[in-house]
Amino acid sequence: MFKNFLKKTSKVVLASVLSFVLLGTSNVAFALNTYTVQKGDTLAKIGSKYGIDWKDIVKYNNIKNPNLIYVGDVLKLEAPYTQKDLNEQLVMATDWVQTSAEYRALCYQAYNMGKIIVDENVANYKKGDKPLAIVTDIDETILDNSAYDAGHIGHNDSYNGKTWSEWVNTEKAKAMPGSVEFLKYAADKGVTIFYMSNRKEATGLKATINNLKALGFPYADNEHMSLKTDTSNKQPRRDAVTKDYNVILYMGDNVNDFPIDTYHKNMHDRNELVDQNKGNFGTKFIMLPNPLYGDWEGALSKNSYWGLNSAEKDAARKAVLDTWRPSENK
Repeated sequence: MFKNFLKKTSKVVLASVLSFVLLGTSNVAFALNTYTVQKGDTLAKIGSKYGIDWKDIVKYNNIKNPNLIYVGDVLKLEAPYTQKDLNEQLVMATDWVQTSAEYRALCYQAYNMGKIIVDENVANYKKGDKPLAIVTDIDETILDNSAYDAGHIGHNDSYNGKTWSEWVNTEKAKAMPGSVEFLKYAADKGVTIFYMSNRKEATGLKATINNLKALGFPYADNEHMSLKTDTSNKQPRRDAVTKDYNVILYMGDNVNDFPIDTYHKNMHDRNELVDQNKGNFGTKFIMLPNPLYGDWEGALSKNSYWGLNSAEKDAARKAVLDTWRPSENK
């Protein structure tokens, strides 16, 4: 009866994999990403040809009956590229932030430049002028959240609002090297500090204030905290501050932290706008180093980057690299 079924159904190929003898793989130079099943194929034959255990092919393709495959089926010959795989790309950047003297040096350099800007503006302040203020981002500008990012390494998950909120509410973010000292210095000179972050006000306001207070940051209170309510675009919040204050310095780790209209812009436009405002960096804008995440990542793809799967994100990241390889000719 089963023989008649095979004759009538040309698309069905019986894969007798449970009694096969795996052939050598010395003639296999590489494995393809996928393979289209041909007449006469078995999982054993396909695996032998490409140097893959047939059990792995079953696993990669969620095959329920390993004795039965179909002509025309496209089989994956590699494990799917997962978020866990993509998270491995975080390792070097996280190591750099958490361990390198160079990261600390860049932080100190940024805040030392900030002191020069504060001193210059305080010296030139005239009675009757608007009071002086600094508008600073929080995450990766004065607080180090790299432990949250490091927590994804080795796991098949990534940033999401729920786990980020949980992290914020632990109140365990550390102060970046020199950040507390700098903002205290500015406050002692009579400069008001405003904290402007895209942490959600509804779920993170109290914890953020507590975290900053515990670390010794000045002006850590409701009045000087401007968190996200309805939009990630900070410009309306910046405008609210500049109505009553002369903002002498903006600090951030993302160009969207500065009033140069980069919000939701593509990679080319972001770079172009930075070039147009290059005179403000180091004089009115202070950029802090953050290789872990940011809007720069979303700008890597012309399509909707955040809607891509892990393999597509990996491809988008690599597609924009300016690459050189040595000659392979001897």
